[in-house]
Amino acid sequence: MFGLYGPFSWLLFFLVIGMVVYLVIKYAPIVTKRGARKSLIGNVGESPLEILEKRFARGEITEEEFDKIKKKLE
Repeated sequence: MFGLYGPFSWLLFFLVIGMVVYLVIKYAPIVTKRGARKSLIGNVGESPLEILEKRFARGEITEEEFDKIKKKLE
């Protein structure tokens, strides 16, 4: 009458789906580190210097700030 697990089988279904979604979000960055450098969260494998160069290219920092931070990184 109620199926295999009784009247709360829908709850089990949503728990299983929720666990699958959680595991995909949690472990997707680890899997993508091996191949691509990007993940669901963002750029995982970028070095600080690469990030600095991109910020300078976008105009977020001035040339003086770029040089100052670059010296600290090296």
